[in-house]
Formats: sequence, C-alpha cells, structure tokens
Amino acid sequence: MEILQIRLREAHEAKSLSQSFLGHLAGCGQEKISSYETGKRKPQYQTLIHLANALQVSTDYLLGRTDEMEPKITLEDVLGKDEIELILKYRSLPKEKKIKLSGIAIGLSE
Repeated sequence: MEILQIRLREAHEAKSLSQSFLGHLAGCGQEKISSYETGKRKPQYQTLIHLANALQVSTDYLLGRTDEMEPKITLEDVLGKDEIELILKYRSLPKEKKIKLSGIAIGLSE
C-alpha cells in the first residue's frame, strides 16, 4: 500500500470526514476518493492540492515527505525579514526603552 493511500485515509478519519464529504470539499466526488485510497487511481496535481486544502494538511504530508499532519508555521511565513529584525531589536532593548517605543508606535498608528 502506498503512503498516499494510507495518509489520505488517516487524514480524513482523523478529521471525522466521510469519503463523500471529503470528495465534496475537494471537488472530486466520493468515487475518486475511494479509488485513491484503494490505489486504483492517483490524484492529479491540482486534485492533490484540493485534497490537502480540504483536509488542512500539506501535500508533503499526503506524499510522505513529512510526518507532521499539522503544518508548522514559521515567522518567515507570516512576517517579512524587516519585521523580524525589528522584533529582535525590540526584544534586546531595556524595559524603559520598550515602553517608550511602544508609546511611539501607538501614537503613530492613531
């Protein structure tokens, strides 16, 4: 049995989704989900993305490239390099300067 078959089944069972509902969410129908889980068919690239989105997992998880079902989010995923640098500089400031800087930031945002 291929890893995709196993992971697809594990993921939809872990999320308490039926094959039918997963097929609806992914836009491919229950019959295709069943054929993917039995190994009769392999999903096309775009369908794999829809399945991962519907299951809220990464395509890497479904393909066996990672064992983490829940995707890990890093600072780089949500912040720009300049924002990370500012946060690191802020953290290195003494408490009184952090308070001053917070006041300035609040004043600028109003």
